[in-house]
Amino acid sequence: MEGERRPPAAAAVSKVLDDDDLLAEILLRVALPTTLLRAALVCKRWLGHASGRAFLRRFRKLHPPRLLGFYVEGDRDVPADPPAFVPVLPQPAELAAVLRRASFSFDIYNGQLVQIHDCRNGSVFVQVGSEGRAVMRVHTPLCPRRPVAFIPPLPRPALRPRGLCSFTQILSTEERCGLSYHYLYVESTVDEPETRLHVYVLQDGLWLPRPPLDMHQLPRPLLQPRPVLVDGRIYMPAGVSDIVVLDLTASSFSTIQLPRGAKHDGCGATMLARAHDASGVYFILVEEFRLLIWLHKGGNWSLVDTICLREMCPDLRVLGCTVEDEESGLVIRRVGNDAEFVLLQMGRCALHLDTRRRTLRKVYEQTEEHQCFGDIHPFMMIWHPTFPALRGDHARDAM
Repeated sequence: MEGERRPPAAAAVSKVLDDDDLLAEILLRVALPTTLLRAALVCKRWLGHASGRAFLRRFRKLHPPRLLGFYVEGDRDVPADPPAFVPVLPQPAELAAVLRRASFSFDIYNGQLVQIHDCRNGSVFVQVGSEGRAVMRVHTPLCPRRPVAFIPPLPRPALRPRGLCSFTQILSTEERCGLSYHYLYVESTVDEPETRLHVYVLQDGLWLPRPPLDMHQLPRPLLQPRPVLVDGRIYMPAGVSDIVVLDLTASSFSTIQLPRGAKHDGCGATMLARAHDASGVYFILVEEFRLLIWLHKGGNWSLVDTICLREMCPDLRVLGCTVEDEESGLVIRRVGNDAEFVLLQMGRCALHLDTRRRTLRKVYEQTEEHQCFGDIHPFMMIWHPTFPALRGDHARDAM
């Protein structure tokens, strides 16, 4: 009845939830973006808090995008062996439907060769078919109603006499309107140390070329460098102990020396990783069973973490690995943003290292059916959530 006093418990709850600062702190402690989205649908006031730019930055720092699993490529010479999704378990029950969507099958391509070029923020960039007749597609498994994007064939630049392709790489970056794709084509010559970079950007359904750039007197990139794109700069491992940086805006090069004593080995013991806020780049090195993580920021390297896997798991056979696996040593296959996780290969096994929680576990093992251990592509929860639009609120978010 009107004028009736609220019960003390209801009055206390109302007092908390009516306080904007307290409400923001409560929403901040929601563990999953899916839960945050449901909370935002309670009312316009909650939606305004949950979708605010500053709030989402805090939420992302406290709850980084969750690794749902990864796609493992099989033998590229066997079209009937398409990439397979391997979930990282356990996951909260709330994400069961999300995992089912992520487990979509590439069998829709009827035995054609499928190669994953990029996997980022819920989008999977694939090449279907063999060279010369291949087509490009971008799938969004977590958004099944979204149509598959058709991408034009990857361009082939005109090469210099005696020029050849050293390697190619699709590089993606997150923009406000979605993902942006660049295509890097590295040209070398047989009898000269010069290297030329061809860079294309996907815009309005076309690969638009930038003027080719020659790397005069710069260290040559590694054969499999695993470059990363951060804030308009491409970082490429090169030489013995260098990183060549291409500034796409200025069309200029610079170099970064690795931390003192560190070297590229070209065999999977080192890798670069992005900083999610574009503040720098990480360098990860595995020595025996020890992992070292450096961050390059403001022109300097700082050692941010050292992890001894033997201390975490003295006997790796507990994880289900064999003596033969252990004797083969560790190889870095993938590293997450901010080096939050590392996917390692040890013999026939793939290991997931959570650098924050200090956990190590086996997440995949070769089988008799899948003898070839191809590339690994982590598949992350989409960030950030897509919120309903508030009419007339043009300043509201989108990171």
